[in-house]
Amino acid sequence: MKVAVSVNELGEVIPHLGKCKIFYIFTMEDGKIEFIESRITDGNHQNHIIEDIKDCEVVISGQIGEGMIENLEKLGIKAVIEEEINEPVEAVSNL
Repeated sequence: MKVAVSVNELGEVIPHLGKCKIFYIFTMEDGKIEFIESRITDGNHQNHIIEDIKDCEVVISGQIGEGMIENLEKLGIKAVIEEEINEPVEAVSNL
């Protein structure tokens, strides 16, 4: 499974997906997590964010608006809100 995690410039899970400018992309298979790449987005428009993660099955962020959740679900992307964990690998491991 391919997972996108919205992060800030320090590499911590960002509190709001709509303001995300960086995604860390991971794969998770049989409990093994592997970092693939960082992706930069302009962080301004829902369509740009979705375009940047449309190949992922899950996106993790601190907050995700209802409209964004609905649009992600239409594309088969599960939205996961993670308010407690700041470390991306740990957030992915909690799936």
